Amino acid sequence: MTLLLVILGACKKSTAPDSGSHQNDKIQIAVTAPETGYIYLDGAYTGVQTPGNIAVSAGKHVIGVALRNTWQYLRKESNVTTAATLNFTTADKPAPKVWKTLWIGLYETKGISSAGDCSTHFSQAELNMGYDFFQWSIQQHFEKYAYNTIHWDLTRKDITLPVSLTRGANGNFTVEPSTIAALMPEIQPGAYDCVFVFWRESEGACSFKSSYFGLAWTNPLKENIKTGYVTVKFDAGTSLADRINYYKTNDPGVWLHEWLHTVGENFYQDKGLQLPAKAGDGLVVHAAEMYNYIFPWMDWYRDFMAGSVVNASGSPRYLGIGPEAFLGCSLREKAANTCKD
Repeated sequence: MTLLLVILGACKKSTAPDSGSHQNDKIQIAVTAPETGYIYLDGAYTGVQTPGNIAVSAGKHVIGVALRNTWQYLRKESNVTTAATLNFTTADKPAPKVWKTLWIGLYETKGISSAGDCSTHFSQAELNMGYDFFQWSIQQHFEKYAYNTIHWDLTRKDITLPVSLTRGANGNFTVEPSTIAALMPEIQPGAYDCVFVFWRESEGACSFKSSYFGLAWTNPLKENIKTGYVTVKFDAGTSLADRINYYKTNDPGVWLHEWLHTVGENFYQDKGLQLPAKAGDGLVVHAAEMYNYIFPWMDWYRDFMAGSVVNASGSPRYLGIGPEAFLGCSLREKAANTCKD
């Protein structure tokens, strides 16, 4: 995997450029850190790396540094009155925001396929493999690309009863949120930030093939459960272990991609953040090629989460979420109205 911020690495300036007001009105702040890092001002990426200088207006600011190699975020709140040097250390690392997730493996999924009424199954060992794949992605992608400003509190509860599929007008088979919530009454607004469901696409003559791999509901706070909801419909082939290893090596982003749909289409925009534009299908997370990213899109997810997607069409200069925003209210906190930002 390419290391952090390919696009940012091309930035050669040591000082943030004028953002519209005269530089004479700004105060120069020098920023140092234990290693090379990317400097943020009030949550927005500046395009400047440490050691470097940024020009800021007088007043209270949050200045942050995302460390390139250790994937940590450091921050200071500063009342800027005169030119100064801010020396960041690991003592400036904030406590991460805790996000809670429920991972559900389905032992049996049933529906009406071309072969008639039938079911697909995962064994306990296979569900364990799926969960291990998910945990691997949480560590390698979810937490890492957030510069560890998020810590994921994971709960796993598999469903042993057969779960009925819904078939839509487009022919796709889906595991609906209402179906899972009926079997898992603990899924309530404020309980979890996201629910992930893992089920088997095909087994023998029983096939629920559909035109998607992962599926996400993109406006969770408008759903009855007010919770992020993702399903991964996995084609196990002849060896689930081999298929998982293939995806880890060649296309590892399915869990992250779908979760980003739950927060990157409406949730952070509703907080006032400037995210990339929507792709032709109306989905922001699918806009990678519009910003010159290529398959398997991992650098897109990374920069999307870092708030460092270059905006060639104007202001702001960079688009996305950013580590400072991840320290804010989580989705479940907004659902329960226990946090405001």
